[in-house]
Amino acid sequence: MATGEFRPALKTIYSKAQADYYANPVAVDTTGTVSQGVTQGEGQEATAKSGLPRLLELASGRTGMLVGACLAAVASSLVRLVPTFAVYAFARELIAHWDDTTAMDASLMRTCALVTIAAAVAGALLSYLSLMLAHRAAFDVLLEVRTALMGKLARVPSGWFGGVRQGELKKVLVDDVEMIEAFIGHNLPDTMSAVAMPLLTIVAMLFVDWRLALLLIVPIVLSFVLLGSALGSPEGSACQVAMAHSLERMNGTTVEYVHGMPVVKVFNRSEGAFARLEEDAREFVGNVKWATWFNARGMGKLYAAIGTQMLFLLPVVIFLAATTAPYEEFVSKALLFFLVGGAMKEPVLQMLVKAISFTSVNASVSRIDQVLVLDEVAEPEAPQTPSSYDLEFRDVTFAYPSDDGQASPVALDHVSFRVEQGSVVGVVGPSGSGKSTCAALALRFFDPQEGSVLLGGVDVRDMASQDLAACTSLVSQDTFLFHDTVEANILMGSQTTHEQVVAAAKAARIHEVIEALPQGYETVLGEGGASLSGGERQRIAVARVLLRDAPVVILDEATAYADPDNEAQIQEGLSRLAAGKTVLVIAHRLKTVEGADKIVVLDQGHVVGEGTHAELLDACPAYRAMVDADRARSRWALSNMPVAAGLNAENGEE
Repeated sequence: MATGEFRPALKTIYSKAQADYYANPVAVDTTGTVSQGVTQGEGQEATAKSGLPRLLELASGRTGMLVGACLAAVASSLVRLVPTFAVYAFARELIAHWDDTTAMDASLMRTCALVTIAAAVAGALLSYLSLMLAHRAAFDVLLEVRTALMGKLARVPSGWFGGVRQGELKKVLVDDVEMIEAFIGHNLPDTMSAVAMPLLTIVAMLFVDWRLALLLIVPIVLSFVLLGSALGSPEGSACQVAMAHSLERMNGTTVEYVHGMPVVKVFNRSEGAFARLEEDAREFVGNVKWATWFNARGMGKLYAAIGTQMLFLLPVVIFLAATTAPYEEFVSKALLFFLVGGAMKEPVLQMLVKAISFTSVNASVSRIDQVLVLDEVAEPEAPQTPSSYDLEFRDVTFAYPSDDGQASPVALDHVSFRVEQGSVVGVVGPSGSGKSTCAALALRFFDPQEGSVLLGGVDVRDMASQDLAACTSLVSQDTFLFHDTVEANILMGSQTTHEQVVAAAKAARIHEVIEALPQGYETVLGEGGASLSGGERQRIAVARVLLRDAPVVILDEATAYADPDNEAQIQEGLSRLAAGKTVLVIAHRLKTVEGADKIVVLDQGHVVGEGTHAELLDACPAYRAMVDADRARSRWALSNMPVAAGLNAENGEE
């Protein structure tokens, strides 16, 4: 797609959210708190506080440092007023002796100079102290919030992650947390300084001339009235929320397409593949345009009002100059007010900018809280421990949760079967029959709506989640490896020796491959194990599970991405892994489970057959049909191809 084609024309882009708002403003959610895929868990109460109070609650353990940072920021603002009044004192002395400057008080002049230098040094030191304390508190809060988020994600059902786009979760874990750090480390002391500077200035100026000091307040009040009318508008809230939501969607789609770029390029689908990314980008640009046009009306008035102190001061000063005596005294006051009034715009503007930034901070805190209140895996009040490791599905019915609230199709419908301890049971069936759902329920990624999954006669919901995790292991078709050393990827946090890691790698038939790597077991793998083939990554996963030595093993298409040579080696490693354990094998390739103690056949969420390979061939038409299709696949060859034709000719076939 050409750059010109992809770049949207701003004049013609309007967002769907904008159209929805104008069609029905009341129906549009303007809370700004719901991030797609990151939703509040049912049955849990929302956090009592929100926005800035909630942020301060998160930082409650660092209250002392934050108070110190704010006090230092206020003190710095107070000190920065000193040079202004030193100039005022100098101006008074100069005007009083304008006809004979030699009569000026030299001691006063030196004092003004020294006080100005001292104020500059003190202001710098106080600013440094404020920022240091604020950053120390910010990084501590950042650590605590990220730790709380990661701890929460470790306790939510694993199946929840299947409905979350990586870009959206990344925004919460990285961007929103960084927003908090930036606010506490920078915005909070800057806000205190921005608020303190105009207020302290006006208080000080009241002692100089209360009439002129009141004129300084008028533009500030006017500015906040205009700001409140802009920020308080339902349309203003709606466009800000729509912009945040569309940014999350665009981030998620971008991450998705970055991961899928090799497939897109191989199939030369750049135009079609980027259609959804372009749509999300256009929606985001439309929302930005909407927010820009809406804010332009109010913000133009706001910026015009901020620096109008001189507009109010000048006519009043001219009027008072003719009636106020002594004239020289009033001139010095007028110069001081002109000096202060001209410099008032910057701190007031900073105060307004910080007030506007609260909206983004509030939204970030809300999204973080939505993760912190997610439903966790329900822990039993009195955890039970199984006496054996038989795995049983007893009348299990399950449907995956739906994001839109609509009823989802049933994945498993009253499914019952048993895996005896020490046996191997295969689960087969066409795609969508519920095979992988069985693995997910056995590992308690989800809980069934009806029936129960039992381990040693104990419902897995009555076991502590750590106990269940300790006695189960999974080798799936999608093996994830971390950007870490080979040994660390096999260990996965286990406290074992290097010799045990090597033994597990040898049993998984991956030791020779690891030894051939540049640094052997200390070789750092690329993200996702990019430096290894699919079959090699699978064997790393087998070694990982062998090292763990859990009594229950679930194999979910463990050889799906392996070539014949790798498959043979993975199968050998799996044979060692399965020895003496309770093994549930999810398989598409029927040869994988032909030698299993029992095979369970699923079709559209129902058990349609159960028995050995030989028994099912006679008693289960669905299994027989799958066997025939599997054999046909094994004999399959490309037709009308030169290579295939040559092979057939060599075999004496037409």
